[in-house]
Amino acid sequence: MNYPGLLVLVSFLSVSVFANPELKGQPEELRQFLHPADKTVTIYAHAEQTAYSDKAIIQLVVSTDESLLSRSLAANSELRNKISQQLMAKGIKAEHINSSKFSTSPQYGWFGKKPNSFKVVNRMAISIFDERQLQALAKVADEYEQAEISGTSFEHIEKDKFEQAVKKDALDKVLAKKAFYERSLGVKLEAVAFRDEQVLPQATAGAQLVEEVVVSGRRESESRLMSKQVSYDSYESSPARTFDEVKYRAVIFVDFKISK
Repeated sequence: MNYPGLLVLVSFLSVSVFANPELKGQPEELRQFLHPADKTVTIYAHAEQTAYSDKAIIQLVVSTDESLLSRSLAANSELRNKISQQLMAKGIKAEHINSSKFSTSPQYGWFGKKPNSFKVVNRMAISIFDERQLQALAKVADEYEQAEISGTSFEHIEKDKFEQAVKKDALDKVLAKKAFYERSLGVKLEAVAFRDEQVLPQATAGAQLVEEVVVSGRRESESRLMSKQVSYDSYESSPARTFDEVKYRAVIFVDFKISK
């Protein structure tokens, strides 16, 4: 057998496999092949706007205590209906008056296993939009011993409008910087990609000093209510608290391809 010829053939194939590829072409073509990525630059800008909450959600706690659970439930429902009617008479719409799930707490005596009475607690959430409605709600809370304002949260109805506005302001700043660099450096910038941070409202430094515009009155009955350990676990979660003054902030990043 011709082994030397076979060894020469194997050696030739090995050299062919491991040989580096040869590049041919004009200098500009070779440059594009070796460095295909375009030169890019990122320009970013941020914008801020301050707004004020235009909607307040007042939490009104209604509690009733009767010897029978059915009576306590009925009394609580009747009182809430009466409060709702009074508020609607003052211009607050029915869809802005909502009741959460109720909780019950049996009241036991010193001795004995049977409850002496049943306390029913229900939280009403009333949305108001001006001071006149706030005054009407305060009068109702003062009129009924079983009703008490427990807290306030705020919302900004024009949130979406302000979010779009700060994004536009930030993008306008980016485009202004782009035009400045084009004039100053004599280049052409073409947008190829962009990204933005999520726009979130946050309390301003001054607004963080004020947790509530509406100050909740504290009656002596509240301490007694807490001492009886009334369960609020069945309540629906209340809206997250924001502040009266909010600042919207947006950051926009735009990637530009540089060309002459």
